[in-house]
Amino acid sequence: MQQNYLVNPVFHARYIQPNIQWYISYFRGKRGIARLWREPLTWILKKYFLKQYFQKRVLRGIVDIPYVEIVLTTKCTLRCESCNNLMQYFTSKNQYICTLDGILESLDRLLENVESIQRLRIIGGEPLIFKDLPRLVNAIEKRRKIRAFDIATNGTIVPKDELLHAFKNAKRFRKVSISDYSSSPNLKIPLQQEALFKKLKEYGISYSFLTGGIWYRVEKIYKRNRTQENVIKNFLACQMPCVSLMSGDKGKDEMRENGHIFVCPIASSLSKLKGIEEFSGDYITLEKGDLRGKILSFYAQDYFKACDYCQDYSKPRVDIQAAIQTDEVLRIGDRD
Repeated sequence: MQQNYLVNPVFHARYIQPNIQWYISYFRGKRGIARLWREPLTWILKKYFLKQYFQKRVLRGIVDIPYVEIVLTTKCTLRCESCNNLMQYFTSKNQYICTLDGILESLDRLLENVESIQRLRIIGGEPLIFKDLPRLVNAIEKRRKIRAFDIATNGTIVPKDELLHAFKNAKRFRKVSISDYSSSPNLKIPLQQEALFKKLKEYGISYSFLTGGIWYRVEKIYKRNRTQENVIKNFLACQMPCVSLMSGDKGKDEMRENGHIFVCPIASSLSKLKGIEEFSGDYITLEKGDLRGKILSFYAQDYFKACDYCQDYSKPRVDIQAAIQTDEVLRIGDRD
């Protein structure tokens, strides 16, 4: 069975190649003088070693996750009309907010079945809303199978000292990724960018500032009733690399008590907005037992029901101004 994965172009694009890229990123390390001697070794690893290395591990049934995003909440300090993670569709009544115990239980179920996670990213909504974030950062740092991790924020919240200490003391924490939305023509919430930069510099925490101010227009989300062939075509045209983890909901049915792995944050958001039962076959349930075969098969999969809700990604994307705000809560099914 594992041999079939190695001749599967989807598996190669979603699993082998990203593992190579993230391994190289981890090996190169943070910026500094160490990169001077690591660069030649990086070139040798990429050209002669890493592809065969990961292929052999697949044949042995060893799982290395290239990249995963853990979603802490769908709450956000902004309401961007073209949010690619669908935060504009959530109301105050249907928000997802994980608990620390819940997200760690789901993460540990995943880690029991893998040898490594090359890169983990903490996202939301706005993840700095999550009150237990310092404890989560400390917990992730202790999980040695996670090679590196970072966090993405919209720059509207300045972290408290407890969280900054956690970032600073985590050796495998790479950076804070900050989005620049200052060019949005109607942003009503003042950004705290300068105060945020000052605090991160004060603590010596690496960060990147994602400038540019241009997004692509995200069409309304609704079920388009494509054929399976066209759903596959849409998935192949998109190939978003952001595998998404959400924890379970305690006190509900067994399916929701477990956490799940989804192909992307759009799919994980849709599972909350439409109900997870509609997307059977799209996700991995993080239940007890051996999940290694399911995880490898997930990376070879080319059909996801969630892809029928997205716009046609084979068409040219339309550029728009980043972070245009809306007061409206969008509804799935509204086409206009």
